[in-house]
Amino acid sequence: MRKTKLMVTHPEVTSEELDDFVSGRGLIRMGLRIAVLQGVIDKAPIDQLSRRHNLSRQGIYDLVKRVNEKGIKGVEEEKRSGRPSSLTPEISKNLKEILLQPPTSQGYSQSRWDGPLVRTYIKEKHDIDIGRSQVNNWIHSIDFSLQRGRKKYSKADPEKQEAFVEALRKTPKSAT
Repeated sequence: MRKTKLMVTHPEVTSEELDDFVSGRGLIRMGLRIAVLQGVIDKAPIDQLSRRHNLSRQGIYDLVKRVNEKGIKGVEEEKRSGRPSSLTPEISKNLKEILLQPPTSQGYSQSRWDGPLVRTYIKEKHDIDIGRSQVNNWIHSIDFSLQRGRKKYSKADPEKQEAFVEALRKTPKSAT
């Protein structure tokens, strides 16, 4: 095996610094990057590091370049771009205003907003087709939450219910 010319040159990045950096952080990818960097610092051959850590040679070169430019921060996970959200600020504002009103004001026959109805509204008014979970995410992102109605028994005596609740509150915690 031949020696490599690849070197970590940033003064902040040493084997001891990498050990300190990894303690207390549990990201697996970061641990892999640190192991690769420690191999580079120890002058291990790139092809050996590549096979051992299942990382391409170019990936190792890119990692070392990033660490040499940014220092220890180059090891951390960078934000990755993803698909932009369909929830624009205008739609968010509109949805917030609409959810404060009863669904009947929008021509729906339901008396309360629920997930499927919000989904229908978004599809009809904004021509955006999203799934159930995404509807919940959107509702939470505008600081709302879906509430479920509770059954109320019409034959129940409210005074007896209140007495039961009071008795339950007076019961010691260990007895329940």
